[in-house]
Amino acid sequence: MISDLLTCKEIKINLESTEKEECFAELLEPLVAKFSQLNRTEAMNALIAREELKSTAIIPGVAIPHAVTGRKLGSPAISIGVSKKGIEFDSVDSSCKDKNPVVKLIFEIFFEEDDAVKHLQVLRDILQLVNNQDFLNEVVNAQSSQEVYDIIKFFEG
Repeated sequence: MISDLLTCKEIKINLESTEKEECFAELLEPLVAKFSQLNRTEAMNALIAREELKSTAIIPGVAIPHAVTGRKLGSPAISIGVSKKGIEFDSVDSSCKDKNPVVKLIFEIFFEEDDAVKHLQVLRDILQLVNNQDFLNEVVNAQSSQEVYDIIKFFEG
């Protein structure tokens, strides 16, 4: 469950970022604070390299930038950001008429490179949440990190 992998400290509502890479850096800060072994520069480079392969804006309004790290973290490192204004990401589908979809909910994740099972479980759990329009509406309209955390717990059942 996603709620088992984060605290309110890793949830940021009202992101200040207006650009995708700024967003990556902003959401990286609580992870570097929580996981001292996570190297800021390596982590940013890994996110940018992953994003260059294919956009992580997976469904309207949601992006899941993620990368693998060679560092031992003990568990996936997850932060969540909510942008009221929205941040432009590239479209996953190059034939899509909306070449730069606006994303309001971002899950930033780092996985250990030898833990493919956990990697897939976390992505599956996030997809189950974000495929629920009620979940998306409630999170985007939340007023606090605690409220976002409580919404995640509720929708995880």
